[in-house]
Amino acid sequence: MLDCPTPGKAIALNMGIDRIREEFIVRIDADTVIGPGCLEHAMRHFAEPDVGCVGGIPMPAEEKTWMDKCRLIEVYMRHGFFQVSLDGYDGVMGIPGMFAVYRRSRLLEVGGMVQGMNGEDTDICMRLTAAGYRSVADPNAVYYSETPASYAHLLEQRTRWFRSIYHLTARNRAMLFDRQTMVGTFVLPFNLVNAARRAMLAPLLLYSVVAGVAFHSTFTSMRWQPVVATLLGMSMIMTVVVCLIWRPGSVKYIPMYLAFRVLRSYFTLGSTLSLIYPPMHPRIPRNLKPLRRHVQARSSTPPKEPQFRDSASPG
Repeated sequence: MLDCPTPGKAIALNMGIDRIREEFIVRIDADTVIGPGCLEHAMRHFAEPDVGCVGGIPMPAEEKTWMDKCRLIEVYMRHGFFQVSLDGYDGVMGIPGMFAVYRRSRLLEVGGMVQGMNGEDTDICMRLTAAGYRSVADPNAVYYSETPASYAHLLEQRTRWFRSIYHLTARNRAMLFDRQTMVGTFVLPFNLVNAARRAMLAPLLLYSVVAGVAFHSTFTSMRWQPVVATLLGMSMIMTVVVCLIWRPGSVKYIPMYLAFRVLRSYFTLGSTLSLIYPPMHPRIPRNLKPLRRHVQARSSTPPKEPQFRDSASPG
């Protein structure tokens, strides 16, 4: 049992990385329980030498509250559909830190976990990608994580998650449109555009309601069909298809999930408007030059192990 007196998740993770001598590191959050066979499914991917990180699918621990049910559909869409499709062309941008397995030598090569910003779990995967290693999301590696029990907890969680895309982009901006990785060429720009789209959903719906109800005589050309199409449209069709593939019984949660998307939009907008970019830890570079998959700089000799700052020192 290690004691890390300096607070901070990334500080504790780096302390563990520095002390562990095994080749593989398994990261599991305190509110996460891995399912049967989860570790076995994840570890088999490391037979490929270019795999640096492997994750699974984060199912909600229960299906009792409205948040549990909305989270279930969200997981099916985000991790059971979108993440799996990204895995098909080496485009996985990040593995959730709730459960992740890392090849320790690759972590040391790219500098360990960044401290002092949101999204350190995705950041490490992006730097692994820039160094020429793959991150794999295996939907057969099932684990269970608790969902927020209150509105305040949900707001705090989503604020951290939605701010992370901007922190990650600023820190790894050299990857944008680098045309050497699918993450830099497509996935990161797409996530930026998608974050902006998601943030504007709630304001657009509010505008349409105000304009259509309070000022109907002024906006005589406004119709309800475009509003419904914006709220539902292709998103609802894809959600129904994905739920039918994963578990047909979950379709009954879709109306609740569609309403949750509006709340999620509100959280995204608030996260964007209140965004503050934190200072970087002095021992971790603010930005790394992208390392190409076939660069000659990568030698056959093992990388030197960087020494992280002692956990008793100020973070």
